[in-house]
Amino acid sequence: MINTDKPINQISEDKLGRSAFAKQLANAIVNFQTKDNYAVSLQGKWGCGKTSVLNMAIEEITHLSTNMDEKDKIIIIQFNPWNFTDTNQLINQFFLTLTNSLKIDSKDKKVKDVGAAIEKYSSALEYSEYIPIVGKYLKLIPKLSSVFGKSVKDNAELKLNDVSYRKREVEKALVELDSRILVVIDDIDRLSNEQIRLIFQLVNAVAGFSNITYLLSFDKDIVSRALGDVQGCKGQEYLEKIIQVPFDVPPLNISKLHNILFDKLNVLIELPNGVEFDRKRWSTVFSSCISPFINTLRDVNRYCNTLSFTYAAVKAEVDFIDMAGINALHIFAAPIFEWIRENKFSLIGGYSGGGVVLNELKKHKEETLQSFKELYPENSNVMLNAIASLFPLFSNSVLYPSDLASNNELHQAMRIAAKDKFDLYFSLSLDNIKISKKEVDNSLLNMEDLELRAYIRSLNERELFSDYLEEIKHNLSRIPEDRIELILSVLVFQSGRIKVEDTKLIGFGTAVISVYTISDLLFRIGNENIRYDIVASMLSHSDFESFQFLLHLLHIIELTHGRVAETSYIREEKLITLEHLYELEGIFLERTNSFLTETNLLDWKESRRASFLWEFIQKESYIDYMSETLADAFSLPKYISIKANEWSGSDGSCGYTFDDKSYTNFIDDATIIDTINKVRFSDSFWALDKRAIETSAAFILKSTNTMGNHEGTILLINEIIDRWKKEFTDQAPQ
Repeated sequence: MINTDKPINQISEDKLGRSAFAKQLANAIVNFQTKDNYAVSLQGKWGCGKTSVLNMAIEEITHLSTNMDEKDKIIIIQFNPWNFTDTNQLINQFFLTLTNSLKIDSKDKKVKDVGAAIEKYSSALEYSEYIPIVGKYLKLIPKLSSVFGKSVKDNAELKLNDVSYRKREVEKALVELDSRILVVIDDIDRLSNEQIRLIFQLVNAVAGFSNITYLLSFDKDIVSRALGDVQGCKGQEYLEKIIQVPFDVPPLNISKLHNILFDKLNVLIELPNGVEFDRKRWSTVFSSCISPFINTLRDVNRYCNTLSFTYAAVKAEVDFIDMAGINALHIFAAPIFEWIRENKFSLIGGYSGGGVVLNELKKHKEETLQSFKELYPENSNVMLNAIASLFPLFSNSVLYPSDLASNNELHQAMRIAAKDKFDLYFSLSLDNIKISKKEVDNSLLNMEDLELRAYIRSLNERELFSDYLEEIKHNLSRIPEDRIELILSVLVFQSGRIKVEDTKLIGFGTAVISVYTISDLLFRIGNENIRYDIVASMLSHSDFESFQFLLHLLHIIELTHGRVAETSYIREEKLITLEHLYELEGIFLERTNSFLTETNLLDWKESRRASFLWEFIQKESYIDYMSETLADAFSLPKYISIKANEWSGSDGSCGYTFDDKSYTNFIDDATIIDTINKVRFSDSFWALDKRAIETSAAFILKSTNTMGNHEGTILLINEIIDRWKKEFTDQAPQ
């Protein structure tokens, strides 16, 4: 719903408590028992509600007039100069409005006589310089006689005499008039400087007439400045010569203005199910970001209109309080809004948390304040408080300590200070929202088994599985414990179907993100026995693909106990106790052997990790299996592949190295080299995956011992492979 700046017309519509002042103004005008001419002004800033006060005053004057004798009634003539942007048209319409209101609209003969006299007076003014500046414009417009059907004498002296005569006729008609005339002119401050001066010249032209009162509405500062510019004098002094009775629109009752704002905001706000409105934080953001700028009803309407559009566009993914705060800065403090947009990591911290920039801000608080003084000289301290209310890290670094929330907590609350929510408050586009909060909440809190599996499968098909895992991490604390086992089983099943992204034991691919997410989910269960039962059940009953994925989890558990390497993964709180880990290792060996009845370990997607764990847990059986497997010459390149490690240099070079010498337990280098040089002449070798072929070539390069610290760069490896391909092609029958 759009809130317009349309002024109210009736006292009954008043919500700001202005009707009492409007009635006082009306009574003051009515009670001026004099036939002398005088001008009353209603002065106030743009947007303070002058027109509304004017309308209520006119309503009250009209109401009071109904109980008066006919001779005491007040004739109200309203003229809005803003309707006429052309100066010549403005002059015409001013006199035309006076004439029509008195001569045509009234049935009283004396009133009609006044209208007729003013009509003749305005005709006499045509081409005249009787009024300084007005005459200049009157020379340019078509004859007023064409408007009023009158002729004008050509002799300038006669015209001047005619003006004086006609003015006396108007004065005579006004003296005989029992009623008083109130000419109301609003929106004077919306005119150009020349037009503002012209209005006051026109008022002055009729200033000597009895029984006419002017009620002029304008912003005093704007009008004074305009008159000063065009008159070459002090505009305020000029005003004081014309205005006899000035009235200032009283300051608004801020509490009433705020109540109007709150009523409008209550219509806008839509909180997600289960989300409570944080009244404490609202109080902070409102007092810091919004209240300092809300001074008029126009401010309220402008603010609410903009917020209704911005919030509606992204309301499902943002926090209402933060959107309300940043929206106020956008409208009323644009330089600060732009500063916030351009200083994301100064406000929310770098990728590692607080970030260097925040430390710098802490060291240079005065410099920060100075920069804000340059951006927003009106009140830089207000701006600091506003930004601090939205960004806790900034508050802690520059102003005062505040309750810090983790990025996960900020993300859950959809706060602007969350790293992955910040940009949304500025782009106002959901295009970058890959998974809606509604979807995430529904999947974590409500979906049953089949629906959840279908949903996560669809995410994987849309390549959004890793994004979903991030959402789980952000929302861990919200997941009910009784739903964790279901979610785990679905995640494990889907994770087993992730395509191989790399062959590193530890990396940051989707599979690794998934296993750490699963670990975090398990830690949400306080009882270690229950955690063990869940992991043991998944290892025991998972299908082949899911089992391979669970090797990631087993590997991490081993690392946390410090059993497979010197590592920083050791943590005081263990997901699984050492006794239970031994049992998991037994399940691993049993299931591995069951799968090997139908598969070759070297063909597994997780062959490298499975090989590593098996060799660590039960070396003897692993050596036996591998010795038997490597009897097949074409298994050797696959085995070499899982023993190779990738390396990369700062210059962009890369290749493979063979630091793990455990293969020497059952095969020597010479045998490997001899076998590779034989099998590379077969179709089966060239049907192997790219890594197996590359690592075979790298191993051959290693044997030359001319590569320095590494067994060979990928460029040298590719040269070997190209030569092999040529030799393979050349040996084929022609």
